[in-house]
Amino acid sequence: MTVISEPITTLAGVSDRTPVTFYVHTLRPTFAGVGIITPTRVQVLPEGGVLTTPDLDPGPATVSWGTKSYEITIPDEDDPVALWPLIDAGMPVPSNEAGFVRNVGGIARIARIARITESAYAALTTPDPETLYITFEG
Repeated sequence: MTVISEPITTLAGVSDRTPVTFYVHTLRPTFAGVGIITPTRVQVLPEGGVLTTPDLDPGPATVSWGTKSYEITIPDEDDPVALWPLIDAGMPVPSNEAGFVRNVGGIARIARIARITESAYAALTTPDPETLYITFEG
């Protein structure tokens, strides 16, 4: 079983008490394989600026926040996990449209440099640590 816990605030830094609901769309077996998870909704109200769920069965689920719903996978963890990484991981893969890269940390930009070789990259005096460079042998 897994607890999801994360501070929740508005853009102004004020505690947000919007109910958050967790559920499954259809019956599924429990993570342990003994028993059935029903589509009964579990509503959680943030208290003191923190959303903390009861123990939730690991596996696929949906979280609804206001009018938006997100497909998540609840991990099997002994320690509480944050909700945002679960929502982010469940987002659709970006299309092939130019200009969008999902940043999961550490890369701020991708630069295309015509035919940069490993030796040309090594010669850069200060390569930007937040830019992804792709090198070619040569």
